Amino acid sequence: MDAMTASSPGSRAPRSLAGDLPGWASGLVTGALAAAVSLLVVIAPTLASLATAPVDGTDTDWGAGIAVAMRIWLLGMGVPAATSLGTYSLVPLGLTLLILGILVATAQRFLLRSWDAVGLAVAAFATLAGFVASFAWRDADDASDLVVRAVVGALLLGVPGVFAGRVRAYGLRIDVVDLIPPTVRAGIRASLSSLSLVVVLAAAAGAVSAFKGAGTMAATVTSLDAGAVGSGVLALAQLAYVPTLVVWMMAWVAGVGFSVGAGTVYSPGTVESGALPELPLLGALPQGSGGLLVWTPLALVAVGIAVRLVLRRRIVTWREELVVMGVSGVVTLLVAAATMRLATGAAGPGRLAEVGPSVWAAAAAIAGLTLAGHALVGGVFAGLAAWKGRGAGADETADEPQPAVGSSTP
Repeated sequence: MDAMTASSPGSRAPRSLAGDLPGWASGLVTGALAAAVSLLVVIAPTLASLATAPVDGTDTDWGAGIAVAMRIWLLGMGVPAATSLGTYSLVPLGLTLLILGILVATAQRFLLRSWDAVGLAVAAFATLAGFVASFAWRDADDASDLVVRAVVGALLLGVPGVFAGRVRAYGLRIDVVDLIPPTVRAGIRASLSSLSLVVVLAAAAGAVSAFKGAGTMAATVTSLDAGAVGSGVLALAQLAYVPTLVVWMMAWVAGVGFSVGAGTVYSPGTVESGALPELPLLGALPQGSGGLLVWTPLALVAVGIAVRLVLRRRIVTWREELVVMGVSGVVTLLVAAATMRLATGAAGPGRLAEVGPSVWAAAAAIAGLTLAGHALVGGVFAGLAAWKGRGAGADETADEPQPAVGSSTP
């Protein structure tokens, strides 16, 4: 049986606009359209901002504006943008998620069932990303490295995006999953559930911090006086970095914290801030520290406890407990580290050359704290099971008939 088949004979097919196109053509259309639409989403506000900029007597360089938009689009796929002011490599994860969403929606709408179409869609998207990079950095001394990074970043987004779109369109059953031991699947499920709850906690903490800093953000917006269009473009740019800030807050709730420039620390235990660019979003950085906030990491222990309680019926023996904990710890560590790495980079020259959390320290804290909650509940369950087993053994001994006084036993 094929490892990947339709989930059921009645799996729905998308109302594809590709019509009677062969599978390979639908793949090319899907990849090209996803690249074009996501790029236009960036180009449109960039040109709008350029059109409303103050006139200084020179002609507007629309080509330069499009090149800037292309570099911003590539930044969303992890390609650093080098400017005269410095290198910017901090990925706007909101833009990354937007590109991924467009890939999923386009594949769901246009891609036909053929697996050849899936491969061609990914290849078309990556190829166009390479062309865009070669055009955007055509004046660079050596753009080959940037082109390669653009293709690799497009592949890393294209594979899950196109695959997810096909699954949403036709459904999918992966039989090979049945070959994975149940305890390993339980460990993966525990890890992903824990990370999801950590993201929720980080988003909530970020929302509270943003609420407290609303006055600062409003004052920053007023002082910039960017006009209607400029303020709108600035707002879109800030939204693109909101998911990045949520990842920073994941490190914050884990107690490790993050930095926004050399010599700065934002954590529940201490806040050491410095001069920051005048960006409204930076007003949402946490300013409180000490006191009860130092106990914030215990929230991740509670996450581990909650996830282990949900999995109580899937784990029976202590051996299964160890396997689940091991798999969960490793997966959580690796996924958290990859996520932290995406939210770390250069946000400008000088002291802003490295911002974000300490990747492995934050990942280890998240994995360790959630695993501690898991182990705590597992230990309690093991103790209760041992106590019940001992009590049952004592009851069985008491129920056995006792020999009469003076009688002899063979």
